[in-house]
Amino acid sequence: MKTLWSGLCVAVSLYSKLPAPKTEWDDRTMRYALGFLPLIGAAIGALSWGWLVLARRLTLVPALYGAVAVLLPILVSGGIHLDGFLDTCDARCSYADREKRLKILEDPHVGAFAVVHLVGLLVLCFGLFCQLYQAPRAVLPLALGYPLARTIGGLAIVTIPCAKESGLARTFADASDRRGVAAVLLMQAALCLLLILWWDWRFGMVSAILGGGLLWWHRRLCLRDFGGVTGDLAGYVITLGETLMLALCVLYGLIVR
Repeated sequence: MKTLWSGLCVAVSLYSKLPAPKTEWDDRTMRYALGFLPLIGAAIGALSWGWLVLARRLTLVPALYGAVAVLLPILVSGGIHLDGFLDTCDARCSYADREKRLKILEDPHVGAFAVVHLVGLLVLCFGLFCQLYQAPRAVLPLALGYPLARTIGGLAIVTIPCAKESGLARTFADASDRRGVAAVLLMQAALCLLLILWWDWRFGMVSAILGGGLLWWHRRLCLRDFGGVTGDLAGYVITLGETLMLALCVLYGLIVR
């Protein structure tokens, strides 16, 4: 039980800005830490749901709702996954060989391609949130999209070979009980999808197909272009997963209204 509690504290302290007791990182405390990653997404989802309800009750303008909705996941997560998204965009757009791409992932500097993709992502999410505010039909899937995206990122780390002999992904992958963590992540993904299926079976089916397709595509991308997964690549797929679910929620609202 103490190991699970320590793993939760490690996950919260690393993957979010939420308060957590200070815990020493070692093989014991990190053994199941990745299994708690979706709980950070659940917290973000709950806050996003609450913000949408509050904004509509206060009859705020869509732009104000959209701006805060874009910032909420970044504020809670500390931008750790967005950082991975930026580094991956720089690496992929370099069209360099595998070794050079891995060096770009390690480079702390932000390149032009990362800036362009960041601006595009934020503008797109802002527009999607503003549209969602006009037709908030898919509030439950919106909230569940955050933990669901993190199950994909966690599964990537424990099921795809690591690209480097060092780094955050390697540290967690080596310390993790891979089978146990993968099983826990799959159960959490199944729970999210079951709730969405209960809400609307068609939306749930599409979400399951998109989630499975995203994990398959990401595995192929990691192995082909980088020789394996890294922490930045996991952050990249988490960001893509959140954005895809947001877009799906907006599309649903447009269809059923």
